[in-house]
Amino acid sequence: MLSHPSWVFPTVAASTWLAMLLAMLGHWTMIGEPRYGLMKPGQNIPFISDIGAQELKPLFMIGCITTVILLNLSFYQFVQNKGYISKICTHGSFLFTIIGSIGLIMLSVLDNIAHHFMHDVCVTIFIVGYLVSAALMCLDYIYLGIAHALREPMLMTSLVIKISFIVIELTLIIVFRITEHTHYNHNNMAATLEWVIAFVFTGYILSLIVDQLPSSQRNLHNPKGYQQLEMATSMSLP
Repeated sequence: MLSHPSWVFPTVAASTWLAMLLAMLGHWTMIGEPRYGLMKPGQNIPFISDIGAQELKPLFMIGCITTVILLNLSFYQFVQNKGYISKICTHGSFLFTIIGSIGLIMLSVLDNIAHHFMHDVCVTIFIVGYLVSAALMCLDYIYLGIAHALREPMLMTSLVIKISFIVIELTLIIVFRITEHTHYNHNNMAATLEWVIAFVFTGYILSLIVDQLPSSQRNLHNPKGYQQLEMATSMSLP
């Protein structure tokens, strides 16, 4: 049973993000799957930004802003009371989370119709920010495993999830960019990949729940625990 309320933040963030995506996709389906102005010839599946620039723009903005706030609260809990080297990784991860968050908020405000170029720039900032953030968290866990011989099962689970997220998202993004800028017949594939990328992001948010579990917090958020690890390491040296 979870004993710390910090796990609530990533849980609600993931639920908000997922609910927003499903609501947008469900709304488009229920109104007859219309074709929007920016959709290419032969394209029947809209991009997320196509729907987000229409009547559901307020929902898109509120969903993105709420997700960002809760994610940042999750990371704020995570970066406190850690060892020096880990602080570099976690504070760097938090910084890139903020950068990615700014990109996510701005891409919902600068819609794909009125601000097409800036919207694409903000999408890039969002993706790069969270990928780098995830990579720095992975480096932190790898450091703990090597320097402190920390074999916390929950942290290893989180590491595997985050590495999987990085590999899967990078692969999907590369294929997405290739299909997006090729022949019109590939636009449906590109739009589908964009939705998949967004849904996979839900899994990354959920991985933060693992970081907030009591056993993980005991090893990562307790200064005494770190002191014990460092003393054990120094005593093992000749």
